[in-house]
Amino acid sequence: MSETTGNTFTMTATEVKHLLDEAHNGGYAYPAINISNLDTAIAAMEGLEQAHSAGFVQVSIGGAKQASPKGDPVEGSIIIGRMMRDLRKSHHVPIILHTDHCHADYVDTWLKPLLVELKKLKDAGEEKIFDSFMFDGSHDEIHDNAATIKELLPMVQAVDGVLEVEAGGKWGGMEDGVADQAVYSTPEDVAVIQKVFTDAGLDEDDYLLAVAFGNAHGTAVIPHLKPELLSEIAEKTGVRNMYVFHGGSGSSEEDVRAAVKDGVVKMNVDTDTQYEFTNGIDAFLVAADGKQRSHREGKKFFDPRKWNAAGRKAMTAKVAQVAQLLGSAGHATEVTYKSVLDPVVA
Repeated sequence: MSETTGNTFTMTATEVKHLLDEAHNGGYAYPAINISNLDTAIAAMEGLEQAHSAGFVQVSIGGAKQASPKGDPVEGSIIIGRMMRDLRKSHHVPIILHTDHCHADYVDTWLKPLLVELKKLKDAGEEKIFDSFMFDGSHDEIHDNAATIKELLPMVQAVDGVLEVEAGGKWGGMEDGVADQAVYSTPEDVAVIQKVFTDAGLDEDDYLLAVAFGNAHGTAVIPHLKPELLSEIAEKTGVRNMYVFHGGSGSSEEDVRAAVKDGVVKMNVDTDTQYEFTNGIDAFLVAADGKQRSHREGKKFFDPRKWNAAGRKAMTAKVAQVAQLLGSAGHATEVTYKSVLDPVVA
């Protein structure tokens, strides 16, 4: 599976695409877990490891801003990306490091300058940080969306990355402060996006495509999913798509399995894992009588190492559970990560 010899592993764009192809052919999908700090990153990776599943660990602009002392999403992305990269080396399942949900409004202040900085780091000899990048142009007119993808594609390729994009349509619920009612994608809009990649000499295995089929971000809005729309779009466009299921939290197991059957290879899960992390902390800090523990009960209840560990344990279990639902559990090839700077042994 690796481009190096033995069981050493480097997460190149070729490796990412190979993993996506394995999922599509195998009828399963990978969990994509948002993280924001050390403990959530460990929880995401431990959950994948426990399930023996490959998966995505990703950071949004909100998480990136929080990771930067100055609130700079480019700086924060690199800080948290380096942390994720180093943590990944302690695990033995393929873990793809991803930047999540860059809305069109953030392209010039986050994604483009991040890609420029990553190219500088690559040219200076630093080991690769991110493996894939997501642009959400679903709020733009479809041809404007396609034009931005065309600009971003060579920048992503220059850092050996894979691009994830969204077609027309809108998700319900709330994402990064943007609220919407769900609007379903159409085969016509998807065809416009697909053409950008075919014109660049790429095929459907070379990128990830998110479409709106009733998805809702968060769990405050109950989604009205139409997984069959995924198959319909593939049939009408004549393209086998590598679909991404955004807003997976709160969806019924039946809808999730149907979406995977219809071509989903990646499902984003954020709210559910955030909830489990917080719930684990709450369970640790609340006494048997339901009241908040007093500081007089001892430092062990207020030491951040203790309550973070409780949250981490709960989130780890949830990630493993998601991998089981998506069918990716047990499918990972065991790998040992190796720096892309290390020589390949002949």
